Amino acid sequence: MADIIQFPQRTETQTLHFDEKHAFGEIGGLMLSLVQEQGNEDAPFALVLLGGASGFFLLESFEPTPEGLESAKIAGDITLRALAVAHDNWSE
Repeated sequence: MADIIQFPQRTETQTLHFDEKHAFGEIGGLMLSLVQEQGNEDAPFALVLLGGASGFFLLESFEPTPEGLESAKIAGDITLRALAVAHDNWSE
């Protein structure tokens, strides 16, 4: 007699829309951006990498405060510089 294998049930898919708060730039087809959920000022700021195999990769989130926004921008600038150095090394 065959074993019955239960497949996991599908979970509900939720679509979120984001407002771009700051575009840091593009390196080698990857775009670094700071976003926040559209229409939700209490949502955290998110530093995301767009492109590549996964399409959307959350790097870090920050508190939805002026200090959090400033920290996110500093982290984004540092991340973009690191990506630029890595891209230069990989593309040689």
